[in-house]
Amino acid sequence: MGSYLEMRNITKKFSDNVVLDRVNFRVEKGQVHALIGENGSGKTTLMNILAGLYTPNDGEIYIDGEKVVIDSPIKAQNTGIYMIHQELRLFPDLSVAENIFVKREPLKRSFPVPVIDWAKVYQETERYLKYFQLNINPRTPVGYLSYGQQKFIEIIKAISHKSDILIMDETTAALTEKEIQLLFDTIREIKKLGVTVIFISHRLGEVKQIADAVTILRDGEVVGSGKMNDMDMADMIQAMAGKDIEDRYPKIKVKLGGEVLRVENLNYESLLQNINLDLRKGEILGIAGLSGAGRKTLAKVLFGINSPFTGTIKINGKSFSRMTPQMAMKNGLCFVAGTGTEESLIKQISVTKNITITNLKRVSKAGFLNPALEADYASDYLERLEIYADHDDIAETLSGGKQKKVTLAKWLFNNAKILIMDEPTAGIDIGSKVDIYNIINELVMSGASVIMISSDFPELAGMCDRVAVMYKGRIIKILDRSELSNEKILYYAAGGSDKEKSAH
Repeated sequence: MGSYLEMRNITKKFSDNVVLDRVNFRVEKGQVHALIGENGSGKTTLMNILAGLYTPNDGEIYIDGEKVVIDSPIKAQNTGIYMIHQELRLFPDLSVAENIFVKREPLKRSFPVPVIDWAKVYQETERYLKYFQLNINPRTPVGYLSYGQQKFIEIIKAISHKSDILIMDETTAALTEKEIQLLFDTIREIKKLGVTVIFISHRLGEVKQIADAVTILRDGEVVGSGKMNDMDMADMIQAMAGKDIEDRYPKIKVKLGGEVLRVENLNYESLLQNINLDLRKGEILGIAGLSGAGRKTLAKVLFGINSPFTGTIKINGKSFSRMTPQMAMKNGLCFVAGTGTEESLIKQISVTKNITITNLKRVSKAGFLNPALEADYASDYLERLEIYADHDDIAETLSGGKQKKVTLAKWLFNNAKILIMDEPTAGIDIGSKVDIYNIINELVMSGASVIMISSDFPELAGMCDRVAVMYKGRIIKILDRSELSNEKILYYAAGGSDKEKSAH
């Protein structure tokens, strides 16, 4: 008996570049099938073919034993296939209900003039929101929602299509742990209805948790496939990378210097309360917490995006009772924002412009920009950070891992000595993560200091010298290197206390 979904000998070329080479991909009905691989392995391209966005150069697709031709997203959806993309694809000015039912609104009547049944639209939206335990008004414009909430609206939209095959491309990226578990509960429920889920993720822990089976791609070829119970983490990592990554967190020991940053009694609106913190030269200080704990707010206050505050920020002994991004940069402090935020890259301009924009004086002569000098500096940073791209490439054409490195490069170009890094490895593959960790190691070896904000608690435990854990706008625990573990960070991030811990 054949598989429910079969993609046979799929080949895809872009010009002379073969990105998929005779790929065979099989999925059983009602399973969660993980598709994993490093950036550039071809997994999203393969799913874009299944979703009708790309046409293969060769190969065939079968669903339930019947050959199908999928030459457009509409054809894919009519075939019962829906893809939730990594990037949000919602209309921010339309309401939640309008986004879910756009172009599919139920009608009161269709003749002589179509009349939308808005009562039914809102009723159905309410039903979905209640099912997902989302306390959101269906009439709220989507642009007013958090990233995680918007992601759930996309999931609801997909499920409302009554799809037989649901493709989720990095759907958990930027979701909170609670939202991820809610998503997994929902996936388990729709499995019971016979829906087949193809789950693309870089987070192998999540893959192990939710998937029934897995297929591994490397360089456009299938290098492993089987039941999830038969695969362990080391097997998947080795297959993805083509080599052993013995240490996912290549932490190095650096002799710490004097204090470079101190925060005293810092308060911001009702979001931060009595924050006290210090950072030493060469130190990697982690900031942990669950959604709403105040991690990103703290970063934006330190960099001067969120203002005014009460309390004191000291940089290299110099006290500040107010802060702006210009003041922060002038004093060697930078904010390396997560990919996808407005503070990250200007994605419509070149790599060169993104790198040099933080310090135009370095690439100017007699008050005029020198394009040749800009290109030289950009090429130098591309080489130093092993970013395999041309300096003239537009930033948005780069992979997530390369965009992260370009974001780092622009602040290194500005001679930053204190780097606040927001989710530095979110959404990138294991190999690229190790590259970022090694860049961080080089930074602290050269005397820079890093504040690492991350939702990946094993990452914090693996790379940091200390971790400050936040809960409801406060730092409730600072863990030293010898105390660090995923379990301890999670315990305090959930509001645990030393008193409760000692009682157990």
